[in-house]
Amino acid sequence: MAVETALSYGRASRDPKRRGASVDTQLRENEQWAIAHGVAITHTIRDDDRSASAYRKREREGFEEALSLIRTRVVDLVLVWEMSRASRDLDDYVRLRSACHEAGVHLVYKGRRFDLSRADDRLSTGLDALLAERESNDIRDRNLRTVSANANRGRPHGRLPYGFRREYDPTTGALIRQTPYSASDPTQLLPEATVLAEAAHALLQGATLRGICRELNTRGVPTPRKPRRHTLHDNPDGVVTRWEPATLRQLLRNPTIAGRRVHRGEDIGPADWEPILDYGTWLRLHALLSDPARLSVKVPRGPAPRHLLSGIACCGECGARMKAATNLSRLPRAYVCRNEGCMKVTVTADRVDERIEEVLLALFDRPDFQQALAEAHRRRETSMAKRPDISSLIAERELELEEVEDLRASGDLTLRAYAAETKRIENAIDQLRGQQVAAVSSPALRRLLSASTLQDGWRSASLSDRREVVRLLLRVTIKRAIVRGRRFDPGRVDIEPSELITQEALVSGGVAAV
Repeated sequence: MAVETALSYGRASRDPKRRGASVDTQLRENEQWAIAHGVAITHTIRDDDRSASAYRKREREGFEEALSLIRTRVVDLVLVWEMSRASRDLDDYVRLRSACHEAGVHLVYKGRRFDLSRADDRLSTGLDALLAERESNDIRDRNLRTVSANANRGRPHGRLPYGFRREYDPTTGALIRQTPYSASDPTQLLPEATVLAEAAHALLQGATLRGICRELNTRGVPTPRKPRRHTLHDNPDGVVTRWEPATLRQLLRNPTIAGRRVHRGEDIGPADWEPILDYGTWLRLHALLSDPARLSVKVPRGPAPRHLLSGIACCGECGARMKAATNLSRLPRAYVCRNEGCMKVTVTADRVDERIEEVLLALFDRPDFQQALAEAHRRRETSMAKRPDISSLIAERELELEEVEDLRASGDLTLRAYAAETKRIENAIDQLRGQQVAAVSSPALRRLLSASTLQDGWRSASLSDRREVVRLLLRVTIKRAIVRGRRFDPGRVDIEPSELITQEALVSGGVAAV
């Protein structure tokens, strides 16, 4: 008599430490059953850290492999610890049942063997699958209620934010508090929190994200990023010390560091933990990092730019951002359109850069422009000081909202009045947040204006600062060449005033007058 063969399958929804202990236990029990019944396990499949519910975010590669093996009839049995390990979703159960039925493969769990070609076995396993799905839904509902309750109370939930630590009750394991301060010295910020506080103050004083990241990289400060798989061989400790502007920008824009609770991506009010930055400072920082004058793209990626107009100048044919090319046979350096479907514009980069510098220096030579630019920048820098304290106004509205909640809870406010008042206050809070402005419009422009003359400031500026000034003051479009040839046509470079110049009316007649 031939020995029956089996596929042993194990799964666990959560395995944050990647130890696979739960799945190991399941597979051991499957193996014990197989030995006791004279069955040979020929295939072992596991799904570590994989949910089986209908709400899962990742597919179960192991489950799909198991279905494939069942359909090819290479085994006689499928062993699982219990039905919930195989499925918490009725759709997946039906797929498993159909595969086993068609292939004549039996399903085994909890010490019982089920022949899914029999109606009573299909009924028993179907009921177990239905109960497993219900349990999954109950777990999800409890989790959602917990998240919502924590959000309403301003309590932390989910992953520990960078710059904070958590204290737990040693007996119950319940969360006591979340704090950015050291356990040994309650007045001293944690090293990670210090990184964010220092970076925030440096940015508000005119530093750049790239410059701060370079300094952090030189010091070897660990980042919150996890190592990539292909780097773990060279970095077995898993500590990443390479800071990127996008990473730092994301951390600094998170309201959590200002003691605010975020729920479903929205700032819903004060949290119950101490902030790394006071709310007013964070509002100015957030406005600075959101200022469209700072960036041509929301999140700069890749190496630092090496060309004045790459990613700034636009193609005159399709409007796409021009790229720099240094490997063309007939031009040592060029700006080219790489947009698929166009790629019709190429121009000598050196001559375009010279043209841009001519226009800017000509503008700088005009006394009226220098004075107007300095005055416009001064107005933007002092606008925060002339406004009321937005953080205080928001706090007042939030307190008003709490009072409305109390009136509704005590029955002193009708449902209709409660809804109207809540909407009014929330709209007022949204309007206040929309009024947030940066205290500094452009760090590069500040450095330019602090030089003895604008010309000296431009010539001594770094390439990064020059790019920011061009982006702030000019709109550059490169037109397609009408006649092909080596002669450079300055008319192909269309230079127009930026919104800052037109809105502030810095020069009468615009850039074209230069």
